[in-house]
Amino acid sequence: MNFYRETIKNVPPTISIPKEFRNRAVEIIILPLGEETENGDAVEVDKNGYPIGFFDRTFGSLPDFPEREPQHLQNYLFWS
Repeated sequence: MNFYRETIKNVPPTISIPKEFRNRAVEIIILPLGEETENGDAVEVDKNGYPIGFFDRTFGSLPDFPEREPQHLQNYLFWS
């Protein structure tokens, strides 16, 4: 499958389509770069692409699992 990707810093009213894609059915997706979040704050990411502070905010967010009764391992060993 062929594809074409181009980043345009200042989009003109019309864009050029490469010759190999003309007169064919294509899908054009336009993604704005540098988009801000709904609350107006730009999302900064770390070197791995995660929002800064993501793990600090989400660590421990799952409820603790209930304590289990001890399992007696000798009941499960076949060679004992």
